[in-house]
Amino acid sequence: MGRIAKFVFSILAIPFVISFSYALYREIGKIYSLDSNQGYFILGAVIYLIIHTVFFKPNVLYIFGHELTHAIAMFISAGKVKSFKVSKKGGEVKGTKSNVFISLAPYFFPTYTLIIMLVWHIARQIWNIRDYISIFLFSVGLTLTFHFVMTVEFLKTKQPDLIKSGYLFSIVLIYLINLAIAALILNFVFADFSFKSYALNAYEAGKGIYIWLWRQMFSLSPRFRFNF
Repeated sequence: MGRIAKFVFSILAIPFVISFSYALYREIGKIYSLDSNQGYFILGAVIYLIIHTVFFKPNVLYIFGHELTHAIAMFISAGKVKSFKVSKKGGEVKGTKSNVFISLAPYFFPTYTLIIMLVWHIARQIWNIRDYISIFLFSVGLTLTFHFVMTVEFLKTKQPDLIKSGYLFSIVLIYLINLAIAALILNFVFADFSFKSYALNAYEAGKGIYIWLWRQMFSLSPRFRFNF
């Protein structure tokens, strides 16, 4: 995809940036009560925020996960990793392929959260681990918050991955995919949260914005409303 096509995509996607955000806000508002285990998910998120703001920012841990995700994306894209470097100052993965997916994957996927969920899924097939659900949900809440907060921290700097892929295009894509992944995980954790409802509402609201813009452009009785 060329730079002009990426720019056009980014502009056209702005209504969905709005609708995805609003739909997530509305769906989270449907969570009326927490059981004791779900409370551990919230506790994990709060604990990470305290660690990040009061004690230290786990930069090296994030950089390792970031570069690991580059390497996994390289493997998925049928490429080969030639070098893998991580340090306090940054990291680098060199390989035989380069594309948008490889460049931006670390900003999309909460690697540590997905690893924890995969390990949990495999372990529950082998052992009875229901008694450890609180630890699992705590870990998911902590690592998911870690991903979102550290991703924002790193996006504040000039990341070569984003510059190479197109800054506006990258930011829009990262934002939309992170919202979708957050919704998927919340659907897993909270009974009151429905990913299906979130996706449908986001689509309908986005479509409503496009219709309103079309009517504004062609002066056809502009009337806009969210269809929730």
